[in-house]
Amino acid sequence: DSGQRTGESSMANKKALELLKQEDVKEFNKWVKERRGKGKDAVDLDDQNLDGLKLRNVDLSNAHLNGAILRKTDLKGANLAHARLRQADLRGANLEGADLTGADLRRAKKKGAVWKKATLKDVRGMDD
Repeated sequence: DSGQRTGESSMANKKALELLKQEDVKEFNKWVKERRGKGKDAVDLDDQNLDGLKLRNVDLSNAHLNGAILRKTDLKGANLAHARLRQADLRGANLEGADLTGADLRRAKKKGAVWKKATLKDVRGMDD
């Protein structure tokens, strides 16, 4: 039943947020991999505040990060392939070497973000 699924996904998203706020990238990536193995949905972090966290090499591929606050967040080497980052605040974020293949950045705030060596293939919204 969908009510149970909704409860399960909000618990999962709470767990995701907890791990990220602790900057425990290794544990988060392990947890994400296990979820994917069970065919679970993408992690929903829409509108969450991840401001200034050190999340190097984090696996946020396919994650829902619309409206998320990622100001000055260290996402060096992160996997953000196919992530939804519409209207996200990426000002001053470090995305050096990050994989943003197919990510959606429409109307995201990108001023001062570092994109050096980032993979930006098929990214939507890079120009707006």
